[in-house]
Amino acid sequence: HPILAEIIAIYLNINNIGYIIPINHLECINWNIDEILDLLKDYNFRVLDKKSSLHAAPQLSYTDIQHTIPPLDKHTTQAHIWYYRKFPQTKVNKMIPIGKHLERCNNKYNDIIGYTPGKTNEYVNDILLPTLQKLEQNGLKINDKFDTYFTTKNKKYSIKENHIYGWYNPYTTTGRPVNNFNGINFVGLKHGTGERDCFTPKNDYFIEMDYDSFHPYLIANMIGYNFKDYPYNELAKVYFTTDNPTPEQYKESKVLTFKQIYGGVFTQYLHHPFFRGIQDYTDKQWDKFQKDGFVVNGLFRKITKENFPDITKYQLFNYLIQAKETGHNFEILKIINGFLKDYKTNVVLYNYDAFVFDFCEDEYDSIFGILKNIVMSDFPISIKRGKHYGALCKV
Repeated sequence: HPILAEIIAIYLNINNIGYIIPINHLECINWNIDEILDLLKDYNFRVLDKKSSLHAAPQLSYTDIQHTIPPLDKHTTQAHIWYYRKFPQTKVNKMIPIGKHLERCNNKYNDIIGYTPGKTNEYVNDILLPTLQKLEQNGLKINDKFDTYFTTKNKKYSIKENHIYGWYNPYTTTGRPVNNFNGINFVGLKHGTGERDCFTPKNDYFIEMDYDSFHPYLIANMIGYNFKDYPYNELAKVYFTTDNPTPEQYKESKVLTFKQIYGGVFTQYLHHPFFRGIQDYTDKQWDKFQKDGFVVNGLFRKITKENFPDITKYQLFNYLIQAKETGHNFEILKIINGFLKDYKTNVVLYNYDAFVFDFCEDEYDSIFGILKNIVMSDFPISIKRGKHYGALCKV
């Protein structure tokens, strides 16, 4: 994990000549990292991974170019291949000859410099990546039950001093970050199996703020519709032609609604303005996609026919929903991070429709109400609390 990695050297290329400044390498006279970074702090660096760079040296300024250039081949040398295969469980970069690191960096530089980066996506660069980096650095505390439920590829990759660090990948098909690192899918932790019991707060308890009926509300916002009642209750009245849906009908309403959100509206419900709005919005975006060859999602990223030649109309609609969800959530997370910067309480997990806070009891009276208002500024939420992640109960 980038937060557990260390800088062993800094590569510079001046007038097409590569140089290595050793920081922590066994065969070199090493320079002081703080002095070197102090010299570099007035520059802005274009990097292939801003999130990892912020973990390594947060005092520097970065512009991410990974989303603006074509994918690059992985750069390596025979020495790197040999060491990584021979010692897969060891940090071997200190063992690899420094000259081989110089060779590898020269190859990477020559590849990157051949591309003129496209326009920077300011949302990705200024909001999404810094927010994910702050989320990752908080980590989750684990207890002695962890080894019973999880087998990591290598504990050293993401665990230190009983804390495990997740890694969010924002470069997915839909733009919705996934957190699957070192053999653990943090957004897919199962309920009721005991595996959630492994994660405990560093402070006093967890509080989860979870959006209710998130996608129906998001879609209503996208199409300009306002629910007059709780979404599934209002739609149950349509499905079952009743003013008082039963608990069973309410449950079935969720199933019917999700089928239509993700698979296309049923003809018999097109008379309702919510479903009529979904159909009109889907048709409009599909027509634009066919005519222009792309649409722009809520993260200011293009979904193109070139990249998605087999996409269907309803898949396109779902990609747009997930981008809308991600955009909303990271605007909220940015505000939360700014508010919590001087507090012990922090956000330790993001699960698409929920934020999990590691809460300090001494701060509860001062900040809980403010955090609640930030999260529910656009959509209603439910709140859970527990002494560990598996013990969350509604409050």
